[in-house]
Amino acid sequence: MQTKDFGKGIKETLHGAADAVRDKVREIDTDEIKENIHGAAAAVKDKVAQAGDKAAGQVKKMLHREDGTQEDPEPELSAVSAKGALKMIYYLMAADGEIFHGEEEKFDAIGRELMSDFDKIKDDIINECKANLDAAANKEEYAAALQKGVDAAALDDGTDREVVSRLLVWDMMTVAYSDESCDESEQALIDYVAEKFGVDKAMCLQMQSSILTVLDLERELTWIKTTDRPYLTIEAHVNEINERKMTVMESVTALLSL
Repeated sequence: MQTKDFGKGIKETLHGAADAVRDKVREIDTDEIKENIHGAAAAVKDKVAQAGDKAAGQVKKMLHREDGTQEDPEPELSAVSAKGALKMIYYLMAADGEIFHGEEEKFDAIGRELMSDFDKIKDDIINECKANLDAAANKEEYAAALQKGVDAAALDDGTDREVVSRLLVWDMMTVAYSDESCDESEQALIDYVAEKFGVDKAMCLQMQSSILTVLDLERELTWIKTTDRPYLTIEAHVNEINERKMTVMESVTALLSL
């Protein structure tokens, strides 16, 4: 099956001229970003609290069949096993039909952080995912196989460390943007996982905004190091950029810790 053409060309649209990147980054207000992320976090908490009473009042109605008997509710997913999370991340990497080196490196880093025996079972995880995708004959079947694989991974009953839903979505985003782009099919799978685990849309948008901000800052960092400005001037810019990056990541940490 030819899958390498999925979303090709998107990466080119994200690479601007060095001057344009520099100007864009200089407009970044990390204090505003930090304030927005904390605001979104508070909004998420309020939304959950407000929805609690309403949901509680509707549960009985939703669980009763027409004959008056009760049916068992579907379990609410708030976390997944480390192995299940890694399977989802691999499906994300494969979503556009081409796995890039940067994605592989990020996958390995996350795997080693989550599982002490990752290097031993990595091939098993990948082979299982590949087997679920190899039967797809066209793009539609491939997309369906990705979602089916995610559904199965969500129910993985591994006894290893659990990964909470917010961190799972964040890890998926960092992998998707590790090649500086997020393909349409990758974004669709991230949205599917976020909805499946009940991760608020506002929170997802803040995560994405933070990643894009960091990418812009990293491009600026690369650009400033290539200039022929005096060393002290370059050093001052580098320190400023690193401080902005730290501010963004501190805000992300606060968001994920809710």
